[in-house]
Amino acid sequence: MRYVFDDCALDTDRRELRRGPDLVPTAPQVLDLLEYLIRSRDRVVSKDDLVNAIWGGRIVSDAALTTRLNAVRRAIGDSGEQQRLIKTFPRKGFRFVGTVDDDDQRPLAAVVANAGMAAVSVPGQVKAAVGWLRHLGSRLKRVGGALASIAAIGAIAGGLAGYWNVWNTVRTEAVRETHRNQPHATAGRESAPRLSLVVLPFTSLDDDPQQSQLAGAITTDLTTGLARTPTTFVIGPETALTYRSRSAGQNQLGTDLGVRWAVHGAVRRIGDQVRVNVSLTNLQTGRDIWSDRFDGDRTNLAALQDSIAARILCIAHLHLRQYEDATAQCSRSLNMGGNGFQDGIGLISALPLGFIS
Repeated sequence: MRYVFDDCALDTDRRELRRGPDLVPTAPQVLDLLEYLIRSRDRVVSKDDLVNAIWGGRIVSDAALTTRLNAVRRAIGDSGEQQRLIKTFPRKGFRFVGTVDDDDQRPLAAVVANAGMAAVSVPGQVKAAVGWLRHLGSRLKRVGGALASIAAIGAIAGGLAGYWNVWNTVRTEAVRETHRNQPHATAGRESAPRLSLVVLPFTSLDDDPQQSQLAGAITTDLTTGLARTPTTFVIGPETALTYRSRSAGQNQLGTDLGVRWAVHGAVRRIGDQVRVNVSLTNLQTGRDIWSDRFDGDRTNLAALQDSIAARILCIAHLHLRQYEDATAQCSRSLNMGGNGFQDGIGLISALPLGFIS
């Protein structure tokens, strides 16, 4: 099954999501959630519907569900503020409101809306199909002579099966041509500074299995905390977990996942006290732009994780010179710290060279 909407295409058989010609790295659960929303687009689906369909009825926190929905929206170029494709109905649920072109259920009279082409009726006889293909070929000269030849060969071969293959080729090439004719919009979207990162699995500094579980819990909760910020793109924990045993270099990791930074660290627990060492690494240069350690009480891990997330977002926004967002997160981080002056010095020391003139 292949669903085409906006500038995206979801292929459920190949388990792929594309935006324009680009493949979007997407966690399996995020793909499942997107497919379910599209299939159920004729109604509003509740949180219980999503939990039953995606998680098999297991207990799932609202934060985990929100994280997955945010990941779906980011993958398709939507957001909680815009809600162009996925609309939230308070206290009711969610609904996919984008216009979907379903390849497998498309009638033989179709409109190629994404390519800006006129509606074309498909006749029932081969002779009429040949005439239609010739007409279509003349309107798609920019696609090239080779495409017109393919259309002619398909028509001569007779049969709707050959014709359908030609139709798919024409539609795909036309959509690609449309994207090539819109370089300014694409360039503007890609050139904008973007806060994007992956939280790699934190390690335990001890061999105690319970501490390994603690490190895993901190990794997951920190990922969720960072993903709550609408302007932040965060790779899902399932995808990040697959890179635990991989030997890919940092530059390759950034290319594979399409993110700018990696958050990584280690956890140590002594009694009820927990120490978390955290670093933020530029995946293009392989250099740590910031490192710090955080101490807290095991009985109040939520406050510790919120403090770490605020500090990471503060540093990242400062490096991107996104001052308004940085002000909110830096103030939040300093208010959480135990020593405001020392924390302030730590933030200044983490700024890039030339930041303060």
